[in-house]
Amino acid sequence: FLQFGGAAPPNGFLPPIDRTAMGAAAENKPVIGRWELGPDDAMILEVEPPEGLYWSFSLGNPWWETIHYGRHQSSLNAHQAAVDSDGLVRVVLCGPDPGVANWLDTAGYSNGAMILRCVRTATAPTPTARVVPFDDLASALPAEMKRVTPDERAAILERRRRAVYERFAR
Repeated sequence: FLQFGGAAPPNGFLPPIDRTAMGAAAENKPVIGRWELGPDDAMILEVEPPEGLYWSFSLGNPWWETIHYGRHQSSLNAHQAAVDSDGLVRVVLCGPDPGVANWLDTAGYSNGAMILRCVRTATAPTPTARVVPFDDLASALPAEMKRVTPDERAAILERRRRAVYERFAR
């Protein structure tokens, strides 16, 4: 367990991991962390987007299983994530939808894994993480951060559900 990120500090990340010695592809640089949140907490992740072909954030549950990305917005990739005017990507982890584009849904879990996957990227930055009360999110985030309405979120989740169905229902 420790070799897969269990040593990550609560609400923090380990440095990028090189697993080439055990046969992993050199082009894959995961940045693994752990999150632990109370029912009224939210976590804000900030990172300069990795430079390269593909990157994504994804959440796991307490057993490090991927939270179902077809039913929950539990992952965001470079094409889905909104970049703020200062060049940073800010992602909010919490249970209730905070109305921001870059939300990762904890799906009712209080803790689990968080991973920044960097594939064929020149950089593999370590995100910063801070926990704030959910009710303080508006003042903790930039005013210009991209927001979404409940109807827009419903449409996003429907597209995710449909994409997973189309990929795996054969």
